[in-house]
Amino acid sequence: MFADFADGLSYLGNLGYWGAFLFAILITVPIALIPGISATLVMALTIPFIIISVDDPVIGVAMLATLTGVDNTLDSIPAILLGMPGGATQVTFLEGNQLAQQGYAAHTLGAVYAVSALGGIIGALMMALLIPLIKPVVLAFGFAEIAAMAMFGVAMVAALSGGAMVKGIFAACFGLLLSTVGPAGVTLDFRFMFDQGWLWDGLPLIATTIGAFALPEIIDLTMTRKPLAPPNANITYSEIFRGARYGLSRWPMTIRQSLFGVFFGAIPGIGSGVIDWMSYALGIAFTKDKSQFGHGSLEGVLFAESAQNAKEGGQAIPTLALGIPGGRAWAFVMLGMLAYGIAPGPRMLEEHADITIMIVLSLGLGNLAVTMLGLGFTRQMAVLTKIPYPVLGFLIIPISFLAAFQQTGDNSALTIVLGGAVLGLLMKRYKWPRPPLLIGFILGPIIENNVINSVGRYDWVGTFTRPLFLVLFVTAIATAILFTKFMDFSGNPLPGANTEDPKSTPVPPAGAAPDAPGGLAKRMEGMTWHFTEAQLFSAAMMVMMGYAIWESSSFSFFGRWFPMGLASVSFVLATVTFFREGFGAKTGEIMDIGIRSVGMEGARAAGLMFLGLLSGMMLVTGLVGLQWAAIAIAVAGPPAMMQNRTGYIGGAVSGFVISLLIYFFFGGILGSEGFIAVLWPEPFLLEMFRN
Repeated sequence: MFADFADGLSYLGNLGYWGAFLFAILITVPIALIPGISATLVMALTIPFIIISVDDPVIGVAMLATLTGVDNTLDSIPAILLGMPGGATQVTFLEGNQLAQQGYAAHTLGAVYAVSALGGIIGALMMALLIPLIKPVVLAFGFAEIAAMAMFGVAMVAALSGGAMVKGIFAACFGLLLSTVGPAGVTLDFRFMFDQGWLWDGLPLIATTIGAFALPEIIDLTMTRKPLAPPNANITYSEIFRGARYGLSRWPMTIRQSLFGVFFGAIPGIGSGVIDWMSYALGIAFTKDKSQFGHGSLEGVLFAESAQNAKEGGQAIPTLALGIPGGRAWAFVMLGMLAYGIAPGPRMLEEHADITIMIVLSLGLGNLAVTMLGLGFTRQMAVLTKIPYPVLGFLIIPISFLAAFQQTGDNSALTIVLGGAVLGLLMKRYKWPRPPLLIGFILGPIIENNVINSVGRYDWVGTFTRPLFLVLFVTAIATAILFTKFMDFSGNPLPGANTEDPKSTPVPPAGAAPDAPGGLAKRMEGMTWHFTEAQLFSAAMMVMMGYAIWESSSFSFFGRWFPMGLASVSFVLATVTFFREGFGAKTGEIMDIGIRSVGMEGARAAGLMFLGLLSGMMLVTGLVGLQWAAIAIAVAGPPAMMQNRTGYIGGAVSGFVISLLIYFFFGGILGSEGFIAVLWPEPFLLEMFRN
């Protein structure tokens, strides 16, 4: 085995390895910076080329492993600078984009690079140490335990909802319910499909995330017609390196979060989105002053980013040691290994120690290389935050639609993105936290499928009485309860409370009569019913959940137990919210971003202009196709919103960039022979006329 390790290390003197390593870095960097494009897609595009062109399996597999690690650092850039999160960068977006608006984009990215590099190295080292030992731990997690871990993730995010706990739990249940759309896994039930064939695979993750989480922010920021960062934002190399030094100074926290990421990454099926939020929750638990979170907290960004890079080493453990892919990207690594005739499993260290050591080194070196590139080019990228946002917004919007389309290959992606955007804007407007909705949507299939698989093996009683399941489930509930107590809520003043101090409680003065100020009469006055605008949204949620209960009653037992249970709980929570709002209860601070353009001069006119441009894009899509509509809105959007020289220049630049992206990326790389073919659908309006 030690001889094989030495053989692996000898590749550090092999020019072929370094050529493959640099190619992996260079191909990932520009593609991963495009919002909505993930490492999974990059690997799907490159794996045929790697297997055909690289004869040496050590170099080929190490190259694939490099691709998995590099993307985790880069995907934080669009989340922070552009307000465009991916499935695993929601925390980075929530906290980091607000930091960019405060002028700290350069400092934040510098710190992110530092902890990402440390996290990647720690993850790689832990992978090397744990592969021989991890088998009994990983095998202890059966279907029920994986479901319990997913429930743990939902509980954590719901507990982070701040001053809107009921709304947060509702959002989590609603997200879980949305994940049930499509054919049920083990039955013939077609759930909430309404005879729409494009829902056969359920709601796609990228389109749903873009719609509910990203597009509302882009719309809101575009309507402000201002740069993301203030004019005095410090975007210098000294600020970038100051951020990097701060990130390195947080090495104890980075080690803690990285070990957490390795552990959860080693559990197959948990996923990046769960680790993102759970590491954030863990970091908050160790922080005394919790009031900073949700308002632009650098610590919150670092909590998530440390674990995200380290989790790659964790996901490599079950992939290499057990032949069970630890994540979607590692499924491609395993596919490459099998294509080279290498069978992953317990004997990996004995028979292929050279491949194992090069995977470890490639993960660590890849993180260091991207850190160096990031430190060198961040200043140029951070300048984007000083560009008026309509220029960026009308560059990101068509990219968002193109990325969503790429996942579905159908115009239905537009419907999903637009529907999600409406939902996201309403949730922002009425202070319903969206992070629980998205984490519930990601975790829904994990919970439902693993519970059903466990019931099939152990029945219902056996599933819910497994010792490890009970420990994890009780821990999730207990931790969520503790979080609700320890989070720093702004709270709602009770009737009669001192509104200058939200934490005060209404204490009547000594000897006061029952109806004296602060007494019973004052309390009764606070219970007066008033119908509010916010109740319209709560009522709509009640109606929607009522329909979901009725619709799911027609499914078979295994098809309805999950959606009906979720819809029932959600209906109760929406009803509670409806009556609370009617009696004047105000929502406190929530772990989400509110509407920033409200009250700004010209915001209403900007909103109408934006709606007109988006409607025009849909019309052009229906008449000539999405690719032409994407170019049209990129060209027309900035000048229409800004009506000045910057807008005209921005429109020309945005249109040129989108044209290159469509021609060279979607029409070139994705459309080339041997890769994924992009077949632009027929314009739907012309198709309707033909029919």
